[in-house]
Amino acid sequence: MSVDVDLKKAGRALGAADDLDPDVMPSRERRARLWVEVARGHLQRGNRTAALHVMKIAHEIGAETVAFTPSARTVASDLWRTAPRALRGEASRLAAAVGVATG
Repeated sequence: MSVDVDLKKAGRALGAADDLDPDVMPSRERRARLWVEVARGHLQRGNRTAALHVMKIAHEIGAETVAFTPSARTVASDLWRTAPRALRGEASRLAAAVGVATG
């Protein structure tokens, strides 16, 4: 899935994510990283609302993983800069929680 996102094949990546059950993954880090990749896919497709939703899931699962994963920090930063007006507060809180400078 990560490779598909890296290759800008968001549709294929999100399709692969539909077939995965994160709850059976024994590693919290891997579950959090999976959700980060799903968020990246949604962001590539322009769906910032879905990206924010799944980034919040990733952060709940593994706050430290999200804070120290460069791609997760990039997503949080992108969401903070581009979130729809109604979601800017949530995006700002997420960015701050991840450690992305927002001011």
